[in-house]
Amino acid sequence: MKLLNGQEIRQYLNISTTVFYKFKRAGMPYHQLPEGRAYYLADEVEDWLKEAGFHKDTVAVWNK
Repeated sequence: MKLLNGQEIRQYLNISTTVFYKFKRAGMPYHQLPEGRAYYLADEVEDWLKEAGFHKDTVAVWNK
C-alpha cells in the first residue's frame, strides 16, 4: 500500500489537473497527514471511480 501525492495520482490515473480537481470535488477519497498534505491510495481511488460509474476505456482514460 503506497501513498501517492496529487501529482503521482494524476500520473497513475493518466488524468489532467482539471479532471483531478473535478474528482476531488466529487468526493475522491484521500488521507490527510499531520503536515496537512492530502495523499491518495491508488486502489482506493480506483475502487471509488468504479463505484461512481467511471471506467477505463482502451486508452486508459477515465470516462463515465
